[in-house]
Amino acid sequence: MKAVVISAVALLSLLALWELLARKQIIYAKNLSIPVFCVILLVSLVLFSKTALDSALSGLKLWLQVVLPSLLPFFITAEILNATGIMGALGVLLEPVMRPLFNVPGCASFPLVMGVSSGYPVGAKITAGLWEKNLISRREAERLLAFTNNSGPLFIIGAVSTGMFNMPRLGLLLFLCHIGAGITVGIIFNIFSRKGTKAHGPGFTFRRNILKRFKEELSLQLKKDWSFSREFGKAVKNSAATVAAIGSYIIFFSVLISLLMETGLAESLCRMLHKYLKPFGIEQETLAAVLSGFFEITAGTRMAASALEAPLLQRLAAASFIIGWAGLSVHSQVVGIISGTGISIKPYLLGKLLHGTLSAVYTCAALKLAGSFLLEPLPAFARAFEAPAQSFQSILAYAAWCLAFSLICLIALALVSMVLYPVPAFIKKRRG
Repeated sequence: MKAVVISAVALLSLLALWELLARKQIIYAKNLSIPVFCVILLVSLVLFSKTALDSALSGLKLWLQVVLPSLLPFFITAEILNATGIMGALGVLLEPVMRPLFNVPGCASFPLVMGVSSGYPVGAKITAGLWEKNLISRREAERLLAFTNNSGPLFIIGAVSTGMFNMPRLGLLLFLCHIGAGITVGIIFNIFSRKGTKAHGPGFTFRRNILKRFKEELSLQLKKDWSFSREFGKAVKNSAATVAAIGSYIIFFSVLISLLMETGLAESLCRMLHKYLKPFGIEQETLAAVLSGFFEITAGTRMAASALEAPLLQRLAAASFIIGWAGLSVHSQVVGIISGTGISIKPYLLGKLLHGTLSAVYTCAALKLAGSFLLEPLPAFARAFEAPAQSFQSILAYAAWCLAFSLICLIALALVSMVLYPVPAFIKKRRG
């Protein structure tokens, strides 16, 4: 009965929109779509109040137990590092790696490494911070968002491969495919960003010895007037506000997905799409997982793992796509982070769609090459990771490990940078 009421409200709303479109009043129809959606959502919340409450509590529990303790240390650390100006100096060392690959300054390696090690939406938060400090341009920030805001190893290795699929051996493969797809997106965006612009010669940004430039930049930053107590207070305040907003997004989309499932709208859409995709071997359960993952990453990957009627390769490809796409819940968090900065969300959404597609392609290719070895479940080993990061202590330990891993990666990139470009041979000394 409740589903009938929801369907009737939705039908009446669609008829009103159709009437406006028939009269070619496109602007009014667009402006009316949001109020119509809100009315349908309010009616659904009243009719399915228990479902909405349970899903909201589930989202709140996820935020309190996992998101809050895992993301807050990263946000505070990133805010303080940006305030010190050390990233500008570090960018000098990493320029020979980041500029040829992604056409961004060396300081852009910070959101890339932190995004890989910590997960959504740390990369977006750090990228916005670099833009606010004028370390990158607006176009560079838009391209950075497309490939630095990634899923972390805790979710892919612990939650997805071990907890959901019960296949720990797949964890590293899925993670590498995810990161490889993100790097590919960055390189593709680099190619198109250079199209139509004047090509630069080798080493165009390097006018002096890299170590000398790094020393000068570091000395300049250290001479700046900087108060730890003031910047720490700002970092805590800004980070707490960001994490609180992320929790609100998680709760909202948890409720939205549960209502779509409860009303049967999601199932009806999957049936309609299945008619067209069935000749390609796509199962309806896989479509349901992708549809759920379109809104929220955790729910989508869980459904992909439980779609037992679909082939395993198809389920893993769907999970890879969902992890790369990240879901509207994560994208809403990114919109909240970059609001007021002038950074466009369109390149980011295009990049995440490409990221998800490439992740699925890479996963299928890697599994075909690896054979059946990685597909063997290890129940005894899996139980040790079935519910990763359920305690506050384990979350803090993981956060500390990720920070240490990020530091090691940055040092490694700096060493690679100095090996690739130790002393610019083409630069001639000025005559006195």
